[in-house]
Amino acid sequence: MTTKLDPKFTALLTDTAQKLQSLDVLPRILADAASDLSAASLDLCERLMSFSAQLNAAMEAKVTFDLAEKAALLAAKEQAAADKAAAIAQAAAEKEAARIAAAELKAKQLAEKEAARIAKEQADAEKAAAKAQALAEKEAARIAAAEAKAQALAEKEAARIAKEQADAEKAAAKAQALAEKEAAKVAAEQAKAQALAAKEAAKAQALAEKEAFLAAAAELKAKQLAEKAAIMAAKEQAAAEKAAAIAQAIAEKEAAKQAAAEAKAKALAEKEAARLAKEQADAEKAAAKAQALAEKEAAKKAAEEAKALALAEKEAARIAKEQADAEKAAAKAQALAEQLAAKEASAAAKAQALAEKEAIKAAAAELKAKQLAEKEAIRLEKERQAAELAAEKAAQAAERQKEAKAAEEAKAKRAEAYAKVVAEHEAKMRARQAAASAQLAAEKAALLAEEKKRAAKK
Repeated sequence: MTTKLDPKFTALLTDTAQKLQSLDVLPRILADAASDLSAASLDLCERLMSFSAQLNAAMEAKVTFDLAEKAALLAAKEQAAADKAAAIAQAAAEKEAARIAAAELKAKQLAEKEAARIAKEQADAEKAAAKAQALAEKEAARIAAAEAKAQALAEKEAARIAKEQADAEKAAAKAQALAEKEAAKVAAEQAKAQALAAKEAAKAQALAEKEAFLAAAAELKAKQLAEKAAIMAAKEQAAAEKAAAIAQAIAEKEAAKQAAAEAKAKALAEKEAARLAKEQADAEKAAAKAQALAEKEAAKKAAEEAKALALAEKEAARIAKEQADAEKAAAKAQALAEQLAAKEASAAAKAQALAEKEAIKAAAAELKAKQLAEKEAIRLEKERQAAELAAEKAAQAAERQKEAKAAEEAKAKRAEAYAKVVAEHEAKMRARQAAASAQLAAEKAALLAEEKKRAAKK
């Protein structure tokens, strides 16, 4: 049977030595043999105490060596784990930095390309706007020329009507003079008839009645001529008013044409603005896509960092377990040191110092892991806030796009209603112009027929 070297055995040896030192043999043995046995007991006690001290020193040396070896192994493991974690973190950081740099370069290239495209489209839009402006100016010049032409035509027509009015007045004056001449002639004939009345009463009476009839006819004719002249003057006035109405219709038509040209230019500008808005929406969509890609990369980075954090936590747990083992070993060494003597107390103090040093290392590692976890939590919170901000921006962009679409639809409806009103107005104006032209032509034909009739009578 093998006896194990443990604190119980050394305690047994120490107890046996103490018992041998205080051994009282006299009541049990002869007095002659007591001195020899006492000397042998003391010698055995010293040898046991020396052997126990040697065993304790050897055990202390073994414990110290084991603790130092375990501490060195633990430090080596911690250093290897720290180096590995640092290498992993460094590689992850370098990989993430390279990925972020590539993403930033790609986003910058995409932004530059989009900016160039928008600048080109802006230049095209400005060129189209300038072209529309030139077209509008040309149309305005044409309308102004048409208005000037219409004004000149109206003035010419007014001059012609004034001339016709003067001719009508002259004709009326001529008719009045003719009526007065006829009246004077009738008066002379009446005087002649009165001079001859005394001689030929019956003949004079008949002649007087005849002359009275002729005077009445002449007066009726003069009255008819005056009424005809007044009718002619009224017709000329109506013709002047119709000419003015025609000129007004022409001016309104030209104004409608100008309004249509302006509406066309405005519609072209609105169409160009809609195209620019669509391109802006495409640009925002591309930016949102780039944002989603960046968020995906950020999520991937977060997953990698979470994995690194889990690895660090696992390593911290392992270190904590080893720390617990170290504390257990220190407690065991403390219990062993308490059972030993002064030398054992020194060894226990040394072991305690080593355990405290290990505890400080473990606490520092735990603090470092805690700081790393807090830093990671702050970074994750920032990324969450950035994601919420990006989502809010995307929602705002969608709302703006919806409002722009509604505004474009309302603008299209207004343009359609305006085009319908303009078309109806132009149709009404064309109908009025056609009716006025037909009426003017009929009146001119009647006037020409009347003039031909008068010329035939003269």
